[in-house]
Amino acid sequence: MQTWKQFAVIATALATSLSVLAATADAEDANGDHYTHATTLTRASCVVHANYPRPGVPDWGWTKQRRSPRGKAYNVGVRYTYKDYALVLDYAKVGEPSWGVIAKSCLADPRAYNKHGQPLPDLRAVGGSGTSKDVVISAPHAGKDKRTMLRIGTHHVGTLRNAPKAFAIGNVRAGDPFYITTQRCGTHHPKSWILGYAPNSGRWGYVQAQHLPACH
Repeated sequence: MQTWKQFAVIATALATSLSVLAATADAEDANGDHYTHATTLTRASCVVHANYPRPGVPDWGWTKQRRSPRGKAYNVGVRYTYKDYALVLDYAKVGEPSWGVIAKSCLADPRAYNKHGQPLPDLRAVGGSGTSKDVVISAPHAGKDKRTMLRIGTHHVGTLRNAPKAFAIGNVRAGDPFYITTQRCGTHHPKSWILGYAPNSGRWGYVQAQHLPACH
């Protein structure tokens, strides 16, 4: 009986290991959260912009291939849409940025959906509570002024959000200017969120203090 129990334990462990390996191997197809809608590309490759394309905003990002080196179709996750673009999460991308903006015409299904599977209009997305909410694409900053310019740290890339831990609205990278609303940033926990204006993203938003050497 003891031998059978040992065999069962070993078999369970082996099955778990195989499941983990399979999940890793199929990472390009994973939908890693409950807030995005997975879809494939319509072209062999598409550009993912780090920030919403607009005049005066430097255009940088990465190229997403339709298929992985093993020939499987990649998925990206639609978070919300705005005009001709969708904000997507690149499930398979290693390192930051992983959120970016892609043309709707590049996506087999460019729509965002609520938790009931119903399509959402532009600038609507599922929030943390599971309910649909409006997406503000520039952080509210009433009464705030651009007082002090800081720089994003060397080798850093950070997500710009419309509120702490909220919707991604762009990205910042090493050397980018970031104007805070106070004379000095002070000392903050690396995971704290700092409000400011990111001219190279064209938005007011929040960046984590870990990306701003002057803030920690």
